[in-house]
Amino acid sequence: MRGGYLKLSAALFGLALLAIALRFLLAAAFPASLAAYMTLETGLPIIVVHDLTHNLQRRLPANILTEPAFSPDGSRLALTQLLQYGSEIVVYDLLRDRETSLTAFLAIAESPAWSPDGSQIAFSSNQSGAASIYLVQPDGAGLRRITASGAGDREPDWSPDGRSLVFTSNRGGSWDLYTQELASGSLRQLTRHRAPDNSPAWSPDGTRIAFASRRDGASGIYLLWLDSLQVEPLVVDTRYDSLPQWTPDGRAITFARSVDGSSRIMRVDVNTGALTRLNLGGLDADALAWCC
Repeated sequence: MRGGYLKLSAALFGLALLAIALRFLLAAAFPASLAAYMTLETGLPIIVVHDLTHNLQRRLPANILTEPAFSPDGSRLALTQLLQYGSEIVVYDLLRDRETSLTAFLAIAESPAWSPDGSQIAFSSNQSGAASIYLVQPDGAGLRRITASGAGDREPDWSPDGRSLVFTSNRGGSWDLYTQELASGSLRQLTRHRAPDNSPAWSPDGTRIAFASRRDGASGIYLLWLDSLQVEPLVVDTRYDSLPQWTPDGRAITFARSVDGSSRIMRVDVNTGALTRLNLGGLDADALAWCC
């Protein structure tokens, strides 16, 4: 009898694990319900993958990871792994629980961003001196340098059509936003301001770029229209707001807000300006990424 109960318990446990796996797969099929973020609930950075529709949370193994970015199909995360000497880019396979290192060199590699077709990951690294933008395939092959300004080029993000990158650079003396076409190498400066502009995020429809800045004397989240280069404030606050990310439907932007030493994820409606806190089960959170 006891053996029968043990077999039944094992079977039920297996079915429960399968159900959780299927729910995460379903969440990947419906992108707006799945997010990944970093939390310090244990004192060290932990990556949480959160199915917001079913309120399911999955924690990646403790390995000092941050800056998650989903692959287009939602099955993998590109992350920055903090090391004793620098950092590297890794890919974590959510279905196989397997981690692959893409950049094995003594330097800083950070800010991974997955191309829309899933074939490449852009990131920033100082492996050749000043920080530059690089591309690498998800298996670590085909590493190539995209920018070589001799200044600092950081925080890349892809255009929705995969033809261009937006990034921050201080090549003009202050941290401004630039775009570069990958095929032609054509460079365009988007902002010119003495305050640093950072963390650019391309809108899903390709018309705007969200970014963080202190250009109005306080931290804020801004929108830049690519046709006119007009900049408009979306949220300006005395608290520290950073790391804007578009929701997959393009209707809102989420960002990290530092409040009394903790970090929470806020959501602002692009059309109305309505501001709310994203419900993540009470967790302090930072560096949130949406799928997909």
